[in-house]
Amino acid sequence: MGRMTADESAHQAPADVAATPRGARTMARLRAAALEAFAELGWQGTRVEDIVQRAGVSHGTFYTYYENKAAVLDALVRDSQADFAHLASDRWEADDVRGALERVIGGFLDLYARDAMLMRTWLQAAREEKRFGALYREARALFVERVASNVSAVVTASGRTSGPPARTVASTLVSMVEHFAYCWMVLGESHERADAIASLVLVWGAALNALAGFEVVELE
Repeated sequence: MGRMTADESAHQAPADVAATPRGARTMARLRAAALEAFAELGWQGTRVEDIVQRAGVSHGTFYTYYENKAAVLDALVRDSQADFAHLASDRWEADDVRGALERVIGGFLDLYARDAMLMRTWLQAAREEKRFGALYREARALFVERVASNVSAVVTASGRTSGPPARTVASTLVSMVEHFAYCWMVLGESHERADAIASLVLVWGAALNALAGFEVVELE
């Protein structure tokens, strides 16, 4: 997630400008204004004019820091995804499998809730600009690969030699949490956090139990 291509770096503010306290404050102000505009108007409906109006700055100031609205979204996405990347790479161990699932799934849902409007905008932009789709797949792959390694470990421990590919199982499980979060946080379905986590853990636990052939998670 921290890697940046030369093409992407062209969208960043000049280092000497961004590094000053005033520059950092202006960039933060522009990002906050952009997020507000994206939330109100959607990706397609938002113009640079909408961002500068909300930020109370000139067009010239905007273009000192960002090339276009896509560059602002890129900065917002990378800030947000740093936390998702940390969750994906952090230790997932707990006293039991259920506890680990509750912590990871709950952490994902909490981050998604915090950045729900950004996630909505990101997915909207991904339909138009390939780089946002590629960035989404890159971020998603962190979770898919991490879950796949755990699925493989469960199957290996059970002694089973056949079954669906671990990465396909992992992609399915991750997709379930992603889409549930989108329907809840973005589309407005009504759920309680505890119920959501319990339900997702129930389904994930059932999948792990079926793959392992024994009770990895005791279902209640």
